[in-house]
Parts: sequence; structure tokens; C-alpha cells
Amino acid sequence: MTFNHGLILGKFYPPHLGHLHLIQEGKKKCNHLTVIIASLANEIIPGWLRLDWLNKLVMDPDIEIIWIEDENPQYPEEHPDFWQIWKKSIERVLTSPIDILFSSEVYGETLSRILGTKHLSIDKERIQFPISATKIRTKPLDHWDYIPDLIKPFFLKKIVLTGPESVGKSTLTSILAEHFQTNFVPEYAREYLEKKGRSVIEDDILSIGKGHLLDEIEKSIKANRYLFLDTDHLTTKIYSEFYFKNSPEWVNERAKNLSYDHSLFLNIDVPWISDPQRDLENYREEMKFIFQNEMISAGRPFTLLSGNFMEREKLAIETVKEIGKLPINPDYFTSEQIHLRNV
Repeated sequence: MTFNHGLILGKFYPPHLGHLHLIQEGKKKCNHLTVIIASLANEIIPGWLRLDWLNKLVMDPDIEIIWIEDENPQYPEEHPDFWQIWKKSIERVLTSPIDILFSSEVYGETLSRILGTKHLSIDKERIQFPISATKIRTKPLDHWDYIPDLIKPFFLKKIVLTGPESVGKSTLTSILAEHFQTNFVPEYAREYLEKKGRSVIEDDILSIGKGHLLDEIEKSIKANRYLFLDTDHLTTKIYSEFYFKNSPEWVNERAKNLSYDHSLFLNIDVPWISDPQRDLENYREEMKFIFQNEMISAGRPFTLLSGNFMEREKLAIETVKEIGKLPINPDYFTSEQIHLRNV
């Protein structure tokens, strides 16, 4: 039997493959499907972002996705008029009566009675897709395969390798990426200047900053759980101010405000290795002091890696594994963070 108008209500916090299965199966059984996203202002992932994600994930002219921001109670025990409050919110945004409610939640039967419509439960026991949005928010890397590719970049654990010249950042970045089977963002300034065939000039700084961010965005798309960055905008700011006594505001804003999950700060207790792009051998202590102060000022959490290269590698891997156990970074989902990543 094909129904005319079906309804799905959910938080989609965040959307996952189980949600997409519910929507696809529901649409098979009706001519028109309305999907309502319900969000609260204090939730980590804002409703407008969930709406944007679903609109990109579900491209069907017969599926209408609506976002409601009503600050409704979340459980029946919170308010005596719980069901009537939700009925009012739902009916306010519907353009025509519904014939059936699709859900994979326990409240589906009760809500359908309140709305005076039929109900069909789809994968309620989570057999086909044993996942929940709560599990993803709590441990996204453990449930990586249930996150749609489109939104995986927001759940990456982003680790910056930082510190003065000639401390092994590029080598360790590559080692970590190989160990965790993922992408890494190389030191953009080095590649940029090698192509130019010269030393850095002040006019290069903004191009380096924007190029690095574009590379980060590109590498994020196909990264696997982690993304390792060989330097970042804070590093660009530090060197720009050291050499030119100035740094572009665009770079400064991102150096101060872009969020990452953690930084690995490589100490200067390894031998200096000469390189055509290195000229600060006699400033290692000064640069370490500058880097530490800038990290602290920007509120960047970091782990100091000291000792020989094997010891650093071991501590780095252990640190990254611990970071991988943490819940999602709420800063990634703010309007400011998304704006800052628009090059």
C-alpha cells in the first residue's frame, strides 16, 4: 500500500546511516515525505547545520525537510502536556494532513495515536544499523562507518604537530598518518617556497595561510578518523612576526580561533639538520619560548614530545590514541569555525 503523505520526526543529532535508511524506506511507502528536524539551542551541533547536511544527503523533490527550533520538553515526564506540545509544533509546520508516521523509536506508537495517524516502525531494534546519534557524539571514531561521508570531516580528530625548525615535525607527521592509516596535511610553506625557488617574502604569508587551509579542507574529505597537520596558522603567524614584524589579519584570526583537538609540541633536544629553508639554528631556545607562549595564549592544549625520535614516536602514538577516545569537539560545529574555514 502506498500512502500519500508520510512523516518522520527526529533530532538527527547528527544524521547517520540509520537515519538515511529510515528516510529511504519511508519514502518507498508514500508519495510525499516530510522530515522534521527538532533541535534545541543548547545542543552541540546546531539545527541549521543538521538541516544543511540532510538537504545535501537527501536530494529528492518529494522529500521535504523542515527544521523547528521549538524549545520543547524532551521526555514525557518533563511536562504534563508533553504530547500536546509536540502535536502543536508538528501540525504548525505541516502543509497537509499526514497518513502515516515512520519511526525507529519507542515513542512512535504513542505519537502516531496523538497525531491520529498510522505508524510503521522501521528497524526499531537497530539490527540493520546498530547505531545511535548518542554513540556517535560520545565516541565518533568507534562508530566511524555509520557516519555519512559528507559529515565525516566534522568528526575527525585533528592533531597539529608544532614547534621550531628542525625538530622532526614532517617526519613524525608522515609516520603518524601511516600508523593510523589516514591523510596528513604537509607543511604548505615548504612546498610553496620550493616551487618559487626562493626564500619567503612578506607578500607570501597570506598565500601560504590560504593554501594551507585549502589543503587541510581537501585532505579532510577522505581522512580516516584522524587528520595530522604539519604546522598550522599559528606557526605561520609566529614566523611572519619574527621575520617581518607583522602578520596578516586573516592569518591572525585563524591562528587565534581555529580549533583543533590537540597539538604535539616537538622539543628542541634533537640535533639540528641543515636545510636551505632553515636559518634559525642559533634561535632555537628563543623560538621554543615564542611557540610555547603563543600556544598558551591561544588556549591550545599540547603534549611536549622530548627524547630521541623513537621515544617521541611512541609517546605521540599513545597520546593520539587517548585523544581518539574523547567525545566530539563542540567547537567544530560553531558558525565561527565554519566561517573561519571558508577560504
